[in-house]
Amino acid sequence: MPEKAPDVVVSEVVDAPPSSVWEVVGDPARIVEISPETYAVRWLGGVSGPKPGARFVGWNRKGLLRWPTTSTIAEYEPHRTISWDVDVVGQSVARWSFTLEPEGQGTRIVQRWQDKRTALASLIGKGRTTDSPSHNRAGMQRTLQTLKRRVEG
Repeated sequence: MPEKAPDVVVSEVVDAPPSSVWEVVGDPARIVEISPETYAVRWLGGVSGPKPGARFVGWNRKGLLRWPTTSTIAEYEPHRTISWDVDVVGQSVARWSFTLEPEGQGTRIVQRWQDKRTALASLIGKGRTTDSPSHNRAGMQRTLQTLKRRVEG
């Protein structure tokens, strides 16, 4: 049986207050502005924004591959932290989060990916990428660099 991958954590200090950073990372619908993989998000069930328990569909791409995921907001503390649990075809696969910490005049952004895949989901995921942690780390680093340019811009 495949083992769960270790958490992937990346961080970046930006020269902007938490409120400016939160405008982008505090709503998954805006992640499309900074993510190299997610290109569309739609809220489900009449919800129009993040709150604990709110659900959304995200559409992702890697090369020619395109796939939807359904996510549920797990944690939501405005200007501080947001996380969501991701399912693919009914299988739990991950928890993504952003945490903001004031640092001097700026903000430290911590992005985390936690592997929540079942053995079946882990096997299915191997068809998409052979190394989810390193693939995710590279994407997360690109995400934070794009965010840094946007909020410092």
